[in-house]
Amino acid sequence: MFEKLIRSYGNLKLKKESEQVTRERTDPNIHKAAMIGILYDATEKETFEQVKEFFRDLKNSGKDPVSLGFIDGTDVTFHPLARPESDYLFKTQVNWYEKPGSPVVENFIDEPFDILINLTLADNYPLDFIAAVSKAGLKIGRANSAVSFCYDITFLVDPESDLKTFAYMIIHYLSNINNARTTSNKRHRSSHYHSV
Repeated sequence: MFEKLIRSYGNLKLKKESEQVTRERTDPNIHKAAMIGILYDATEKETFEQVKEFFRDLKNSGKDPVSLGFIDGTDVTFHPLARPESDYLFKTQVNWYEKPGSPVVENFIDEPFDILINLTLADNYPLDFIAAVSKAGLKIGRANSAVSFCYDITFLVDPESDLKTFAYMIIHYLSNINNARTTSNKRHRSSHYHSV
């Protein structure tokens, strides 16, 4: 019961802060995007390795990826991604209702990424909070996320899908969008869901 009250309070705070975010919307054009922010749960080594590969592929394709991984612990127990492009948020850096707080988090939130991808496959309040208040131009995440309201493009993720499938499906989708279409400065959040 107490945990439900804490989560309800946290969700109210998240909603309020996300409504105050101002950002410059950008087109979903992966070919033009330079800076790409990646949020993910880095607690498990398997997930970490999948993001490491994804990060490397983006880098090799000429992008400037920056990743922020949440670790449900106090330190990194496996080989980290190459710094300074990557950083971590630890369990000790969230408050009583799990709002993240550190200079690393503040810098990530304020960075006007061309694209922000939240690669969490399950709700993760610290990372969801960062996604919701990020100033990124285009935000992408799961359709069934607790913060799906903040995303410009959402994907329905099959429970059997892994993070790698999710990540590369996003890039595949963005790569096939008609780059020639014209868009206004005032774009609305996509109402279309894409299945993974």
